[in-house]
Amino acid sequence: MCTVDICGCLLGQRRSFVILVCEVAMGRMRDKPERAPDLRFDFTDMLSELRSELALKRSEEERITCNMEEVIQKASVSSGGVDVSRSFNLAITRFNNQMALVESDAKQLANNLKMISGLADNISGKVSSLDVAKGRVVECLQRVSDLIDLRKCADGVNSAMQEEDFELAAQHIHRFLTLDTAVFQMGDQFDTRDAGQSLKKNYDVLREALSSLKAIIESKFDEAVASGDVASLQRFFKLFPLINEHSSGITRFANYLSQEIRKMAESNYKVMMAGGTDDKRVNVLYADALTMLFEGIAREIQIHEPLIDSFYGADKMLSLIEMLQVECDKEAERIIAAFVKNRQYESKAKLVDKYSRNVDKYTSSERMDALELDVLLSEVTVMHTRAELYWRYLRRRLNAANAKTDEQRKESLGQDLSDEERRQMEEASAKEKLDRDRKLDNLLNRSLLGTKMQELLGRYILMEEYYMKESVAKAMNMSTREADSLTSSMLDDVFFIVRKCVRRSLSSSSVDCVCAMLNNGATALELDFLKFIYADVKNGYPSVGWTAEAYQTAQTAYNVIQHGKTVADAGPERQKEAFLTAVNDLRTSAECIRTLRRGFVEDFEKHLTQLSDSEKGKLDNALSQFDDLVRKFDNFANVGVEKLCAAAFRPKLKTSAELYLDVSHSLSEQDLSDFEGADPFMDAFIASLDKQLAVFEPVLVQSNYQELLCSVCAEVNRQLERVILKSVFNRLGALQLDREFRALTSYLTSIAGWALREKCNRLSQMVALINVESVDEAVDYYQQLAEHNRLLNSDEVKKILSLRNDLPYDQFKNAQF
Repeated sequence: MCTVDICGCLLGQRRSFVILVCEVAMGRMRDKPERAPDLRFDFTDMLSELRSELALKRSEEERITCNMEEVIQKASVSSGGVDVSRSFNLAITRFNNQMALVESDAKQLANNLKMISGLADNISGKVSSLDVAKGRVVECLQRVSDLIDLRKCADGVNSAMQEEDFELAAQHIHRFLTLDTAVFQMGDQFDTRDAGQSLKKNYDVLREALSSLKAIIESKFDEAVASGDVASLQRFFKLFPLINEHSSGITRFANYLSQEIRKMAESNYKVMMAGGTDDKRVNVLYADALTMLFEGIAREIQIHEPLIDSFYGADKMLSLIEMLQVECDKEAERIIAAFVKNRQYESKAKLVDKYSRNVDKYTSSERMDALELDVLLSEVTVMHTRAELYWRYLRRRLNAANAKTDEQRKESLGQDLSDEERRQMEEASAKEKLDRDRKLDNLLNRSLLGTKMQELLGRYILMEEYYMKESVAKAMNMSTREADSLTSSMLDDVFFIVRKCVRRSLSSSSVDCVCAMLNNGATALELDFLKFIYADVKNGYPSVGWTAEAYQTAQTAYNVIQHGKTVADAGPERQKEAFLTAVNDLRTSAECIRTLRRGFVEDFEKHLTQLSDSEKGKLDNALSQFDDLVRKFDNFANVGVEKLCAAAFRPKLKTSAELYLDVSHSLSEQDLSDFEGADPFMDAFIASLDKQLAVFEPVLVQSNYQELLCSVCAEVNRQLERVILKSVFNRLGALQLDREFRALTSYLTSIAGWALREKCNRLSQMVALINVESVDEAVDYYQQLAEHNRLLNSDEVKKILSLRNDLPYDQFKNAQF
């Protein structure tokens, strides 16, 4: 680094240091500001810190001064006596000259920018003036064009009407109506001497022509309707939008279509009242009449929809449907009234309601036969299905028309839209769609047709419930059991009836109706069907043993004398058969309900495709009842199996297990060897158990037999545990017990699978504890068991160890388990 640069650097550092010291010395901290008398601040610590910093800066200043003196001295020595300060001053002068040039250039640049800014403002103002002038010129040209069009329209409209060229006249009027209103506000200031060419005159001519043309079009349209001239009718129908008479055109056209629908409906009504044309469809005569009415209206809409879309706009379709729905309501009401009268629908509904309210008052022979309602209910659901299809068709046509309207609107607005404008447009479109949907729903659901169909469905649900209950009751009363069947015949009949009723309600396409029938079906299965089956289970399975047999013999004699039953009907064998059949019916019913629910879900997915979230929630909630029913039927079946085990197995197992106490369990080596070839207890116990189980395997369904094996296994473990706790073992006796337990678990596993081993875990732990060689081994074994697998507590462990007569009592009494 050169000497001048070093000196400049050091001078700059010194200058900065001096300024900093002065600021501290002369600043706010040195001269304390005046404070309010009520404020007390302590700056002692801050002042001490500042004084320390000042001392540091002074020492730094002294160090920098010494460095500067050394540098200057070295520079003087190296320069050979040349004046260093003179060189430094020359460098400073050159720097100041350069800074002056920079300042001058900066001022010149600022002046140039100011001048350019003024020029830009001047040009912008002139361009703005040109834009205003251009806009006014364009507006003036538009006014001139409108005036020319106005004159042409005024000149051409009368001649066109005289020549009966109503299309051309309507086009002149349409152009006149689309002119800017500012044209008519210009007054007569531009009128020429020829009054016939004045603006006011042209306006009056066109207004009079509009009135005349409107009257002519309406008159010609009415004449075409009266004469049935469809071509002329459509010709004049197209002219209404050109003269801004959309509502009048739609109304007149709707009246014409209503007249055509009335004629068609009258013809169909006469055929219906005469009994129809096909004897095979007499059961759905009124449903067919409604179908023809709906198809006729849909056909008229489909034929004339392109005409309305092209000349009136797709948004006018809803107005047309509103007007046609009035005629549809009238004709549909007439058909439904004939149905109610001729089918005696209302009177049958009242009878059903009376029977349902007073079930105990009327016998089955006095009540209405459910089969009388079968055909009637099917026809009601067909009628509602046809109405639902008609409503879906209208919604589909209107949604297509609305989509076309929205697309046309987007195309007319173009792509030159900001994001905010596009968002606002989408929000407005969504709001309009919501309003249209709400209006359509109100039109269809609150129409006279919708009201009548709801009344029919209300009566239908009442009669369908009666049909279901009566049919289920008849199936239960006629229940029999075939010789080669494990279940009764009523299962197929009952579930067929429930499935038939729900599927018939599904054909109505009404979610509320389907949910009502699902509720009725679940109620019938739970309150009537389950109660009927469980009655035989509640009576119980006849017990074994001489005491039980004596009691049953007395009971049989009482039933024969008191109720007039035969011995075969009142005896224990009949009770056994009824009990086993009921248990099988319960288990099989659970499987049938699962299958029934899966079938309903598949049917809903197939037939109810256009569902809202709330409707899906209703169906899911109604279907959940069948899941509860499955659990309930399974639980009642388990109760029946437990009763069977308690009555048929527990007494014999208890007697067989008691024989274990007759065998000594303090064995010698010879005894252990002899027992290996001929077991004194377990072989006979397993043979007796197997003989008992073999009786029930062919008379129980597979799932019930598996449940019976589980129950019997649990009972076997309880009985063996009871007799083991009454026995005393030595080490060899414990080995024999382990051998017997392994034989038992091997047998149970062979007939019921590995799942039954879990029910033997408690007994397995008991056998393992009895087989330990020492108390320490018992403690280790117990601690090795996972906490959730320990089925014995410490007191029970000590009690089990006390069964060993060769283990010290004090050791396991004081052991910590």
